[in-house]
Amino acid sequence: MMKTQRGMTAIGWLTVLALIGFFVLLTLRLTPVYLEAYKVSSQLKSFKREPGITRKSVTEIRKMLQKRFDIDDIDRVDPRKAIKITKKDNVLLLESNYEIRQKIVGNIDVIVKFRDVVKIISN
Repeated sequence: MMKTQRGMTAIGWLTVLALIGFFVLLTLRLTPVYLEAYKVSSQLKSFKREPGITRKSVTEIRKMLQKRFDIDDIDRVDPRKAIKITKKDNVLLLESNYEIRQKIVGNIDVIVKFRDVVKIISN
């Protein structure tokens, strides 16, 4: 007579637990990276509410951005390298384009790229 299977084997359970553990580890390692990217994006968008921002010089905008990054504890993104500020006529363009390399385990890394553009038109 044939025996019927009544559940998973030990190897099946270990495989499922290993997959769950891997995805939990991935989530724990990448959550801070995405939270920081959200902070960068929200800081760039906050310039839309800044009065007279299109009349300020690029140097003044960079200083303001650096202060905001310091207050928000954004360490992995250097605003001098990752944020491009362009002024043309009455349009201010803030463009963030950067990547972050996050170590997962051992010699396995993940590279995450972020890009965001904020266009501010003066009234």
